[in-house]
Amino acid sequence: MNLYGWFFSVWGVVTVCLVILLIYKSRLTRQESDWIPLTDDAREDRAIKTQSVIEMKTRKLVWPIRTLSTLSVVLLFVILAYWIYMGMTNPPSP
Repeated sequence: MNLYGWFFSVWGVVTVCLVILLIYKSRLTRQESDWIPLTDDAREDRAIKTQSVIEMKTRKLVWPIRTLSTLSVVLLFVILAYWIYMGMTNPPSP
């Protein structure tokens, strides 16, 4: 496999992992609620506990998402730079 294949494979794996994490985070935030019942103590405690668990899970996803998105963009720029470099050093044959 040539170098382009390796670059695109690594970029593809990183991007797929990023998309999976973004989908998981959106599913978590969809479960969040702006309304917490204030009438029944048991329901209120359960709702507050559920909300805090969801918030904790979404907070844990911030750094992996930032890291994977940065890595994906950097790899894309590396692929582009390598493509330009190879185009400049190896002129097309007549």
